[in-house]
Amino acid sequence: MSRRRITESYDNELLNIAKWPRANLNVMPEQDLETYKKRKKAVEMFIKGDSLKEIKIETGIDRKEINNFFKKCLYEDKFGIIYGFNALIPGKTIKQYNRKELPNSTSKKHYNQQTGAFALLLKTYPVLQELIDTLFFRNKNKSLIDPVMKKNRIHKRFIEKCRELGLKAPFDYPFNTKELARRSLYSYLQKLEEDKMSDASYRYNSENEHHDNINSHFNEQAPTHLKPYERVQFDGHKIDLSLSLTFETPSGDEITKVLDRIWLLVIMDVASRAVLGYHISLNKEYNSNDVLQCVKKSIEPWKPLNLTIPGLKYPPNGGLPSGLIKESMWALWDEFYYDNAKANLSIIVRDRVKRIINCRVNAGPIKSPTKRSLIERFFGLLEENGYHRLTNTTGSNPKDPRRNNPEKQALKIKMNINDLEELTDVLIADYNSTPNEGTSYSTPLEALQHRINKDPIIRKLQEEERDNIPFLCVEAKRKVKGSIEQGRRPYIQFENVRYTNELLLRSPGLIGKTLDLVINIDDVRFLTAYLPDGSELGKLVGSGYWGKTKHSLALRKEIFSLRNKKLIHFTTKDDPIKAFQQYLKEKAITHKRYRNKLNSLEKTLANEQEVTKNIPDTSEREEVNTSKLNNVSPIKINTKDTMPIVELENKKRLKRTLTF
Repeated sequence: MSRRRITESYDNELLNIAKWPRANLNVMPEQDLETYKKRKKAVEMFIKGDSLKEIKIETGIDRKEINNFFKKCLYEDKFGIIYGFNALIPGKTIKQYNRKELPNSTSKKHYNQQTGAFALLLKTYPVLQELIDTLFFRNKNKSLIDPVMKKNRIHKRFIEKCRELGLKAPFDYPFNTKELARRSLYSYLQKLEEDKMSDASYRYNSENEHHDNINSHFNEQAPTHLKPYERVQFDGHKIDLSLSLTFETPSGDEITKVLDRIWLLVIMDVASRAVLGYHISLNKEYNSNDVLQCVKKSIEPWKPLNLTIPGLKYPPNGGLPSGLIKESMWALWDEFYYDNAKANLSIIVRDRVKRIINCRVNAGPIKSPTKRSLIERFFGLLEENGYHRLTNTTGSNPKDPRRNNPEKQALKIKMNINDLEELTDVLIADYNSTPNEGTSYSTPLEALQHRINKDPIIRKLQEEERDNIPFLCVEAKRKVKGSIEQGRRPYIQFENVRYTNELLLRSPGLIGKTLDLVINIDDVRFLTAYLPDGSELGKLVGSGYWGKTKHSLALRKEIFSLRNKKLIHFTTKDDPIKAFQQYLKEKAITHKRYRNKLNSLEKTLANEQEVTKNIPDTSEREEVNTSKLNNVSPIKINTKDTMPIVELENKKRLKRTLTF
C-alpha cells in the first residue's frame, strides 16, 4: 500500500504527533538513544510527507522499516491509548509474538527458544486455558476444595491435564522445558490478575470485588439528579421480527423473499428516559456508519412520517423531543454512554462524537448490561408492546410460544422495511408520551420539558453547521492530473473515478498541484475541493453515472471489487449502480444477506428519486458542458511563490460554488 493511502486511512487527529506519548531520553542508554532518535526522525518525516528516498538519506532507514515503525506508533495498549513514540524504543515489546508451531525436540538448544510457546499451547488446547482460569478464579467452580488455590498446585493440575491430552515427555512442550513451563504459567496468572481485577478481588474476598466495582472509573455511581442532556445511553438491538422483500428478478418475475433480521439503534436521555433518536440498520451487524446515522438523527429535528398502514396513527402529544420541544432542536449532550461493540469503539465514531458533539465518551464495563439498564428495559418494552404482538415475530427465544413459523408469516402478510419504519416511529412516539415510573409517572416528554424549564441551558449545534453535519465526512489529498500538450483538461482521480467541475476544467495552471478534499462517505457523487492556500474550489462531480446516482464510498469499493473479480461488468455508458442492483437481484433469490443489501440499495435510490422530484430543474444542475467553459474565469497560479496564490479574473466568481 502506498504511503499516501496508509496515512489517509487514519484520522488527522490521530496523526497529530504533537500529542503522541514520547520517551524520556535522560534515562535511555547511549547505544539505544541514537537508534531511537533516527527512528523518531524517520516517522516525523514520513508523516510530514517527505519522500522515502530523503528519509533513507537522512536516517538510513529503508521503506519497509519506516512503514513498520509508523504502524507500531499507532498501536493501542489495553487501555486504548496509542504507544506513539514510545513504540520506537529499541527492544520494547508492542505486540505479542505469535508463534507458528510448538517446540518439539529433546535437544538442549531448544530450551531457550520458547518465546510464545505457552500462548500457542493455550490457543491449541483451549481446555487448558479454561482449566487454569477455573482454578484461579474460585467463583467459577465453587466445588473446588481450596478456596484460594496456590500457584504451584495450579501448575500441578496443569501438567496432569497436559498428560491427559496426549502430550508426552520428553518431546512435547511443556515437557521439553526445564521447569515444565512453570515460569510461563506464573506470568500468565499474574497477567490474568491484572487484566481481570474484579474477578481476582473476588478470588480473595467477595466483598473486595464489590468494593472494586464501586470505585471503578467506569462503574461510578450515577448522581441522583441529572440535568437534561447531561448523559445519554446508546445501544443496538436485533428486532424480533421476520420481514419480507418483494423484488423483480433479472428474468422479470416478481417474487417475495424473507430478509435477515435487522437492527434498531437507539439513543436515550438518562434524566428524562426520553428516546432522542433511532436508526434502523439493514446490515447483518451494525457498523460505525449506522452509529453515526443514529447520532445524527438524534440531533436533527424529528418530523412525523406519512403513515400508510390503515389504522396506524400517532398518539396525541406523542413524538420525539427534537420535533416537539423547541429547546431540544439541535441539542447536544455532555456524556455518551455505550457498550463495547466494535462499531461503537471505532476511531471514526469516537472522533466524531468528541469533535462535533464535544462530549465525553464512556464505553462502560464489559458484560455489564445493568449499567445500561434504562435502554435495555426500553427494548424489552418495545418488543412486548409492539413487535411480539405481530404474527411474524421470532419471539424472545426459539421456544417462545409466540413464535409460529415467522418466515412463513412474513411471506403471508408481506411486511416490509417501510412498514417497520412506520410502526417503530409510532411505537417510540407512544413510549415518549406514556407515563413512566422512573420519572414519577410523568411521561418522558413531560419530564424532559420540566427539567429544561428548571435548567434551560443546553448546548446546541451551531447554525452554520446544521445544513451539513460533518459526521460522515473524511479528508483526503489528491494531485490534479491533466496535460496541456495532450489536450487533457484538469481533473482529479478518487477511488477509480474522475472528478472535475467547470472551474477546474478552465484552470490548467492547477495541473500537478495537490488539492484538499472533503468527502461525504455516504454520498460520493460530489467532493468538496480546496486549493493549497485554503480557498474553496467548489464541488467536483464524478464522471458519467458516478456523478448522477447516489452511492456510498463502501458501495463503490464493493462494486469495483466485484468488477475486478469478473462478477459484474459495465462500461462507461452503463450505470454501475444499476448493474450492481441486477447482481444483487440474482443473488437475493437464494441468499438472505443479499436481500438486505438489495433492500437498502433500492430504498436509497427511491429516496433520491423523491428528493429529485422536489428540486426544480435549473441550469445549475446541468452536467458539465464544454460550451459553457467560455463563461467561467480560469484560476491563475503565481508560480514564483512556493505556495500557489490563487487569483480570479472575476472576483465575484470565487464565491460561487458550482452545483450539478
